[in-house]
Amino acid sequence: MIKSTLFLTAMLLMVACSSTDTTQHYYAIALPAASNEQVLPVNSKPVVAVQNVTLADYLNELGLVYQQNDVQLISANQHRWAEALDKQLTRALLLSLRTALPDYQWQTNAQVNETTPQLIISVRGFHGLADGHAVISGEWRLTKGMQSYTGEFNQQFPLKDDGYPALVRALGDGWQTTIQRIALQLAPLLK
Repeated sequence: MIKSTLFLTAMLLMVACSSTDTTQHYYAIALPAASNEQVLPVNSKPVVAVQNVTLADYLNELGLVYQQNDVQLISANQHRWAEALDKQLTRALLLSLRTALPDYQWQTNAQVNETTPQLIISVRGFHGLADGHAVISGEWRLTKGMQSYTGEFNQQFPLKDDGYPALVRALGDGWQTTIQRIALQLAPLLK
């Protein structure tokens, strides 16, 4: 009886020690603060149709992505986006463009005709690097009537600390910086 109890206790301890932490951690990109500035009535502003941000296939899942080396990308199992990444990026994009370029109505699902400017953003990179940086890369396209303008973005932002929370903060801050740069390029094209 004592031997079987000791054996059972030893087995339980081995199982307990060998089990891994399966706790899920969820992250969201911090949204910019809403502007309290005086704005024009909505009816008097021209509409710019914004398509939902599109992602490279490897980013189109819930796990945060980390680039281990020059060829290996890893999607985290326990560190996940709280909401689909494309939705978070689109929401932050709209809020930031409304603040940066308030003379326009930035809308998704807008009624579009041939004179309505349309903005499309594709994200190729939105992940961490082994050297302690966050990568944000992709391209944007603005169509305005028969004219089309394109631009690219490819930046690295240093993490202020180790770990996934620092990565998410760097990606969020980097996305805001990227949007501000895009807004500066869009401003003269929309006039």
